[in-house]
Formats: sequence, C-alpha cells, structure tokens
Amino acid sequence: MIRFENRTFGDLIVLDHIPEDDITANTIKTLELYKWLIKHGSKYEFVTKLDTDVWINAPAFWEKYLVPRLSNQTGHLTAAVNRTVIGQLYFSDSGYNTFAHGSMYTITWDMVQLLVSLQERFNVLTGEDAAVGILMHKGSQTANFVNFRGDEKFDYDDSDSREHDFAWARAGTHPHAISHAVYGSNVIAVHKLKDKRLWRKVANCFSQGGINPMPPLQRPERRLSLRTRWNDWMHSIGLSRPYVSMMETIPKALLTYDIDHWVCDNIWNLGASQEGFNTYVADANVV
Repeated sequence: MIRFENRTFGDLIVLDHIPEDDITANTIKTLELYKWLIKHGSKYEFVTKLDTDVWINAPAFWEKYLVPRLSNQTGHLTAAVNRTVIGQLYFSDSGYNTFAHGSMYTITWDMVQLLVSLQERFNVLTGEDAAVGILMHKGSQTANFVNFRGDEKFDYDDSDSREHDFAWARAGTHPHAISHAVYGSNVIAVHKLKDKRLWRKVANCFSQGGINPMPPLQRPERRLSLRTRWNDWMHSIGLSRPYVSMMETIPKALLTYDIDHWVCDNIWNLGASQEGFNTYVADANVV
C-alpha cells in the first residue's frame, strides 16, 4: 500500500535505516526524519509532525497560524519568525518537563537544525515529544511557543457528542477541556481517532474548505453516559476539575513573567499574552 501511494504522488520519505517498530516510532523516529531532511538537502520553512490518528483542518491551520508568520519580501514565501514552535504546551509530571504535545506540532527550519545538533550532542532516547523539551534544557536553549487553545486542538470524546451519528458537541460541552466533541468554528486538529467510525464522524464535520458551520440543536440530545453526568455534577459543585484545559495542568511554578513576556519552564517564550492565558497565570511568579 505504501509503495502504491508513493507511485501515485512520490511524496513519501522512507526511513529504511532505522528499525520498524513501536519503540523506534515513539522515540527517535521524528528526530531521524529531521536528520534525513538536512542530510538530503531539503529545506522547509515549517515542518509539522502529525500522528496518524489526528484529523487536521489544513486550510484553517494555514490561514491562522502559518500565513501570519510568512514573508514574501524575497519573491517567495519564507518564514518571518525564528526558533518557533506551534503546538499545544503539555506538562509531563514524570519528568517535570514541558513540550509540545506529540499528536501535532510545527517547528521552523532553524528549530529542525537546532534539535538535530542537540540530539547529536546528547543522544536523548525517550518519547519523541518529550525529547524536544529535554534537549532544550540540556542545551540551555530557548524558543518561541505559539500555543493552541483547547477549542482548536483537543482529544475527541465521543461521549460528549450530541447524537450517536454526529461528532458535534452537546450543548453543555466544555470546549477548552483536554477532551470534548467538535465544537465551534476554530477547530484545527482533532486527536484520538484510531477508531475508523469516529474518524468518519469527525470527517463529516468538514468539507474541502475547512470546518462546516456547526448545526443548531434541533431535537433532544441523546442521554448522556453515567461518566459524563457524574463529571458534569462534580464540575457544577466544584469538587473536581474534570474539564481542565491542557494549559491548566502546567504547574504555575513553571511560569514566570520576564519584562514583557511569559516564560514557561525557562525554555518556552509564550509572548506577552494569549487568549485565556493571563487569567490562568494571574498569580504565577513575576520576575
């Protein structure tokens, strides 16, 4: 199937110098791809890593996140930003490390070069997304981080959908939570779609131009699962936080304010502010 696909478009890169197994795929494969690109003289303004169980709204990602960071001054499109990561900032308490969640993130070409050089120095063997944060720490490097909101990138939760045959979210959804159904017009990437049935449900929310308008609720929603009703109740009385955003899982101790911008984990420059961000970090450390 892979050979047939490549005969059709000729756009696949096969890393036949590394083992084909889950350990390799989940550790060094992405960094090996970056090495391959540099070794073979390829250069891209932005490089995106994307899991196979992610639906991406490519037109929206292009217009909202890439076009504003491209320049045409030289007659062809080039990146207008340096050392930039576009993704969803994720905290791993196992290693007290922050990095772009591995389901989807995009980096500028100079980040590709930086990560390859750091990997050659330190040879980190761990989860491919966590490796980025570890390498940045080991090399005492910093980069700009552009953070997706929860309604833009999220894990798909089918129990949050309004109907069995619709991926659109119920009226009581929490669109900035880590997991929910499809909601609104800002969707960029939907994760955890290994089930083909769920993939098709989500795909039906989109057309060639991007996401379709979210239909209004015109009939009673299906009965919610016991887990969802329990989470709603616990959320309503404030006894648990089942609907936190991914940003809210990052310890505030890792966030500092340096003159005119927020910094996370001493390696990620988050800029002056982001929508919904300042409220969360209002009582974080200020330096």
